[in-house]
Amino acid sequence: MKTDKLIRNITIASINRKAMDIDSWNHSRIADENDKELIEKFELSENELPVFEIKSELAHTLISTRQILERNKEKVQRLNFEFLDGVVYGNFKGRPNKPELSIFRVVDIHGDELDFQMETGKASIGLIYSVNTIRKLKADD
Repeated sequence: MKTDKLIRNITIASINRKAMDIDSWNHSRIADENDKELIEKFELSENELPVFEIKSELAHTLISTRQILERNKEKVQRLNFEFLDGVVYGNFKGRPNKPELSIFRVVDIHGDELDFQMETGKASIGLIYSVNTIRKLKADD
């Protein structure tokens, strides 16, 4: 079984290989693994590490080494990667006047759908590679 530290390192390496113009991202960033405030805000489990975050006025979304979480006006929704069955990111390429923020939808193993925020444009690569890489690493265990 892969450790949270290994999952985080592999995922960040994947993001860094594919991402473009990280400095141009407005709401997204690779999360600081030592950010105690972030870890407490999302009530991460022992050894669980933050990987990628999207923060806007409406919500704060976190991809950790174990789950996808979003805090919205003190309400938190979360989905553990073990229960993730599908992800739909949407298609924004070539779309004029695309929004800066949109949603991605996840489907759990029971068929229930949850929506989380995502930044469109170049920043979306960070989110897509964080979710897809962690998902693959969890499936390989």
